[in-house]
Amino acid sequence: MAENIYLNFVSDSELKPDSKHKDGGQCSKPMQMLFAVLLFLSLLANGGLAYLYHNKYENWPCEPIKNCLNSDVHPNISLKNHSPPNYCSDLTEKWFKAKGRFYVFSTDTKDWKSSRERCQALGGDLVIINNEEEQSFLSEKVNGYDFHWIGLTDIQNEGVWLWVDNAPLTSYIPWESSPDDWKVENPLGEDCVILKRDKWGDVSCLRLEKRICEIPCSPP
Repeated sequence: MAENIYLNFVSDSELKPDSKHKDGGQCSKPMQMLFAVLLFLSLLANGGLAYLYHNKYENWPCEPIKNCLNSDVHPNISLKNHSPPNYCSDLTEKWFKAKGRFYVFSTDTKDWKSSRERCQALGGDLVIINNEEEQSFLSEKVNGYDFHWIGLTDIQNEGVWLWVDNAPLTSYIPWESSPDDWKVENPLGEDCVILKRDKWGDVSCLRLEKRICEIPCSPP
């Protein structure tokens, strides 16, 4: 009699876990579906935000941080044309908006230091060329016979080329010929870089050349 009671007890206890496991499996399917839907919605939202972030400067109107109205160089000048390529039509410079910034091409000439000061007065600096795509864009905008200052120099330490933001030159180096710091034209050597069509060249920083400024774009 006692043995029968023991067997019945064991049988009941073994059935309960199986029953619970079966019920739990049935409940997990709706939960899995809900999780999958939430994951899909999350990925969709992140994709939309990434698209907007990537394209915001291309699709939204914007102004340069400084323009003809608030430039220290031309404080009394008036804006006549708000659209590229001649953003400031009263200035001897051509403005092109691309990739969240303005590229400003001068028609007058200055030495490298004065060119940089002019770019800074407009709210930016001499251009920093990051890749081949940007190089091609700039090369298409310049006259093939003109030289333009860019924001690259080794004036601090000979042979150590730095951009104007102090970032080192690490990739995409389209030198026309290897920098040689030629001292015949200037005993100080050749410490500044010009864009010559689609190539770079090191020359004396005292030469008078045109310039390319890079001006951040500030959404209004």
